[in-house]
Amino acid sequence: MMMRHSRLIIVFTVILGVLPLWGQELNREQRNSVAAVVNNKVITAGMVLDASRQYLAGQLPTIEALEQAKSEALNALINRELVLQEYGEQKFTLPDSIFEKRIKDRMLEGGYPTRASLVRALKKRGTTYDEYARSQREEIIFMIMLGEFASTKGIVISPRRIEEHYIANKNQYRRDVEIQLQMIVLSESKHGGAEATRRLADEIHSKLVDGDSFTQMAQVYSDLYADAGGFRPERDKKASVEESGTLHKSLEDVAFALGRGQISGVVQHGNQCWILRCDEIQQKELRSLAEVRDEIEDALMDEEIKARRQKWFNKLRAKAYISERSF
Repeated sequence: MMMRHSRLIIVFTVILGVLPLWGQELNREQRNSVAAVVNNKVITAGMVLDASRQYLAGQLPTIEALEQAKSEALNALINRELVLQEYGEQKFTLPDSIFEKRIKDRMLEGGYPTRASLVRALKKRGTTYDEYARSQREEIIFMIMLGEFASTKGIVISPRRIEEHYIANKNQYRRDVEIQLQMIVLSESKHGGAEATRRLADEIHSKLVDGDSFTQMAQVYSDLYADAGGFRPERDKKASVEESGTLHKSLEDVAFALGRGQISGVVQHGNQCWILRCDEIQQKELRSLAEVRDEIEDALMDEEIKARRQKWFNKLRAKAYISERSF
């Protein structure tokens, strides 16, 4: 047992996780409603909704996306709880100094030189120091357990597999992809404020989904590029390491996820509502296999790690009582 404990401590030296603290505007009854029961531990709706924010990053907040984010967040919270319970059942122990160091490091990284300054900040977020310390402790345990029972040891990505992936996914490795966009942009200052502008944007989007002409709708409603039927004067480029993109990140993520002819949902950015349509995609020079070999290997390694972790999660689920509730 001592050898296993030693390995757990060694794993900690190379694994650090970050636990974001999120807030959610829900009343107490809603937050405390049961989303799932894992053995004797309750996962609340508030916990799921807080965690779901990270799964919505860069996505349009559609009903489908929100439900998918909730599902993924709940699944992750169940897996997390199973791992924490496994740690307790196996009676593993870690020195308190590890947890204390983690908290001190996070305080300094967050700009809180003293415990008192952290407590004040946590109070504004509606949480306490004890809750924060517990979350940090649980995150350490979770990451160490992953490193011990679902490690990368023995995973090898062969050159042949890299080449096969490259051949099957060449369009992912083209240099300087450019797109021609059409836009309908509604400024809150011109349409009665944020709520009224969003309602108008939703109405326009519904008409576009029903088949109305994007060009005609842009000519009538858009506060930008109306004379051009919503067409941007130049093609847009995605940001790269070498140069910045032509769109704000919140718009870029949406625009470059569109296929030719596809229309985005409503995106709220900069006191405006945006609806984007991809009119044309221009793919340029294909990067060589030598250029992207490391990138592909990293991606395939990530896939293998996820598969190995899921296999372990499934084993933990098989011996646990899990009940999910609608909320």
